[in-house]
Amino acid sequence: MDEPQVSHTEEPLVSVIVPIHNAAEYLGGALESLRSQSYAHFEAILVNDGSTDDSPAICHRFSVADKRFRILNQPNLGVSAARNAGIDAAAGKWIAFLDADDLLYPESLRPMLKAAARNDASIVAANYTTGSRISEPKGSGGIELLAADEAIRIGLYQKRILNNPWGMLFDVRLFRGDNAPRFRQGRYEDLDIFYRLFEHAGQIALLDRTVYFYRDNPTSFINTWSESRLDALDVTDRIVSHYEERLSRQPTDTTRALLEAALDRRFSAHYNILLLMLRNRSIPPGQRGRCLEVIRRQRLRELTNPNVRLKNKIGALLSYGGLPILKLMAVLR
Repeated sequence: MDEPQVSHTEEPLVSVIVPIHNAAEYLGGALESLRSQSYAHFEAILVNDGSTDDSPAICHRFSVADKRFRILNQPNLGVSAARNAGIDAAAGKWIAFLDADDLLYPESLRPMLKAAARNDASIVAANYTTGSRISEPKGSGGIELLAADEAIRIGLYQKRILNNPWGMLFDVRLFRGDNAPRFRQGRYEDLDIFYRLFEHAGQIALLDRTVYFYRDNPTSFINTWSESRLDALDVTDRIVSHYEERLSRQPTDTTRALLEAALDRRFSAHYNILLLMLRNRSIPPGQRGRCLEVIRRQRLRELTNPNVRLKNKIGALLSYGGLPILKLMAVLR
């Protein structure tokens, strides 16, 4: 694909949306990794979500030095609202997301754009690394093409993590129109939207190349306990309901397979959240019983479904030992 010459008066090809809330410690590095992209024809939409630290000043510094960076200010409405605001403001034909404490490899946008153009894909999902320090990028650059339903099935079985919005490239048209998916308020917003976005896509390209560094931050949401983690239960319940309803309209083998994958994903979420509640000795009323009901109802299917990960099968088997075993697992986890 020929790369256009960059002009600040020309519409960018890629809109990179960066939701920002009190991220001053890492924000400068994240934005510098974006500014250092080998592919230059992008706009950076910095959505300041009510930050009270030095994040606005860092954003201002980048916007003054580089006109590709522009700032949107809003009160603290959460990451979903920040991403949606960025989508509404996007001028590019493609959308990518960068979290304010992560990094892009210098060759991130270019290989994803090439993969999209050469394979007529409306979504490109590339590889990422995680840890406390960035490592050298890896990957052959090979591409695997999947139909949307197959990609959803793989993502729900967690055989490849496909629900993260970062490390991916999206055709902007997926977000446009009256019934287009948007990020819902609440946590696990990425899991909540991925299958709805994929259903709007024709073909997904899996790119074997590291493009994104996800910082393993011990203070991040996913590494700490709060009752907002319970949103995973609602999100996975909603996924199951979605495919139950679709099966009632489309009683096909494909839809049945997607429902089985959704049931596995719900089992995984309810199992993990139950262990987190037990380990942290924080069990809101009714939530332990809610998780146990799903575990007991689903565990035999977990053991007999050949697509389920070994981790989930072991968890399902151990659940027959009841709460004493689950409490022990929570401590040892």
